[in-house]
Amino acid sequence: MALDAATLELTARELKTVLADAKIAKLFEPTRDELVITLRTRTDTYALLLSARSGSARVCLTKESFENPLTPPGFCMLLRKYLIGARITALEQPLGERLLILRLDTVDELNCRGEKTLVLELMGKGLNLLLLDGDGHILDCIRRVDYEDPNRRALLPGLFYTLPPQQEKPSFFRTEREECERLLTHADRTQPPDKWLLDTFGGLSPLLCRELSLGGWEGLGAALDALRMRIDTGDFTPVMISIDGMPKDYTFQPVYQYGSRAELTEFSSFSELLDTFYRKKDQQENLRRRSADLTRTAKTARDRLLRKIAA
Repeated sequence: MALDAATLELTARELKTVLADAKIAKLFEPTRDELVITLRTRTDTYALLLSARSGSARVCLTKESFENPLTPPGFCMLLRKYLIGARITALEQPLGERLLILRLDTVDELNCRGEKTLVLELMGKGLNLLLLDGDGHILDCIRRVDYEDPNRRALLPGLFYTLPPQQEKPSFFRTEREECERLLTHADRTQPPDKWLLDTFGGLSPLLCRELSLGGWEGLGAALDALRMRIDTGDFTPVMISIDGMPKDYTFQPVYQYGSRAELTEFSSFSELLDTFYRKKDQQENLRRRSADLTRTAKTARDRLLRKIAA
């Protein structure tokens, strides 16, 4: 399950409230694709996870314990040089995309104030975490992208950072109701409604498109109006969907497409939802990997014994 733009926007809203004017106390990279930042406010201390790891890319407050490597990577050392003691001045999600920007007020070793920016890109194969200077130039990033790939913009130290290209399809959450109605009126109804939604609007996950399409084409207009009402009133509920005791998906409203097979667990915040979901997914993946390793070891030993018996 990839973090969709809608859930990211709702998570960002929570983080803005909790981390306003928070100060960076320390940070470390538990893995090459993850950054954990300890933040202190006037009343509390939080751990903010920025993950650009394929399959579990996200941003959220976390209560999970991560191992701090004895030898920090070069990117981590650079972040410590510039960001220890910095304060968060703004948290933005531009264009309704899967992109998060942290604006930081920094103080260097000469006690001179400056600005730095952390950018977390969560789009498909373009997962990345970048540090920018006050003028918007890239100081460094987790994944450098050179000029050899014509389909991707270059991301290298010294280059001016530009936002990823916008999607050609409009974001549903920024499209007026009248325009949605016009698009729905001229929709090709020979295709499934959930596919039409996914192809027409940005910001809607496949899960949400299927949920909106439960009533078919006839009920799609009412479903879209209900979603828009939910957005206007801020009626969001962080929900994790489990099937057979295993985490399957998550969203910001109850879902019914899985029927009685699914167990729905509500959370008090989107950070808690994401932290719990991906922790359980990682536990499953680790168990699967260890099981595969043990099976491979046993198979190798069995094959060796069979060859000895045959000899």
